[in-house]
Amino acid sequence: MYIDTHCHLNFKAFEEDWEKIADEAVGAGVDKMIVVGADLETSAKAVELAEKHKNLWAAVGIHPHHCQNKIDIDKLECLAKNKKVVAIGECGLDYHEYKITKYESGQITPEIKVLQKRLFGQQIQLAKKFKLPMIIHNRAAGEDTLDTLKHFCAGDGQYPRGVFHCISGSKKLLTKILGLGFYVGIDGNVTYSQEVQALVKIAPLNRILLETDAPYLSPKHDGSRNFPQSVKIVAQFLAKLKGTSINQIEAETTKNAKKLFKFQ
Repeated sequence: MYIDTHCHLNFKAFEEDWEKIADEAVGAGVDKMIVVGADLETSAKAVELAEKHKNLWAAVGIHPHHCQNKIDIDKLECLAKNKKVVAIGECGLDYHEYKITKYESGQITPEIKVLQKRLFGQQIQLAKKFKLPMIIHNRAAGEDTLDTLKHFCAGDGQYPRGVFHCISGSKKLLTKILGLGFYVGIDGNVTYSQEVQALVKIAPLNRILLETDAPYLSPKHDGSRNFPQSVKIVAQFLAKLKGTSINQIEAETTKNAKKLFKFQ
């Protein structure tokens, strides 16, 4: 049994066939999938799909790219109360300058960084309030991501549980992430990214989760639509990198997902 801890069946790419895709994943051995929100609309959609399909669960959150919007955190909190919500996310910091964006500019200014940190902080507090793990998005903002976590957890010194989605960055950053008790998510880009491969080699197996980020990050690296059952390809590649069996990867990553997200 496999668990895809991060997919976006709630996105437009799956608007016409999300149920078929979910059923095919189950048939391929993917027993659970976490559908992850990126704004209020897709978070609500994640909950809707999870309520309709017994193998789907939801995470609700606001991606840092949407920090310029006026966010109603109360609405996010209402969504978080749903019994099929297992995490807050994806949320975090993203200092990558997107060439294509619906906003006036993709430039990461000091003001944008402040907005991102404030939005991330609100969701850190929400995760702590509901005792839910976080799905943390970190792109080109590693140290600031950790500093923001530290700042918003300074009051009680307690960090939320969670996973750093689609791990990237330096080995030093990874060591810090693991030292704080977080898991790391490994996606299809492990098949072609030397940076990710180097991190996977030193990450302990008991802290690794399988992800697809479907429809993104296809292991084919050709821009084609990715699917939840690609976790099996990720697992096969991990087995080679770790010098262990595919059965061991399957068992350990499933155990990790159940522990973090408290699946019943």
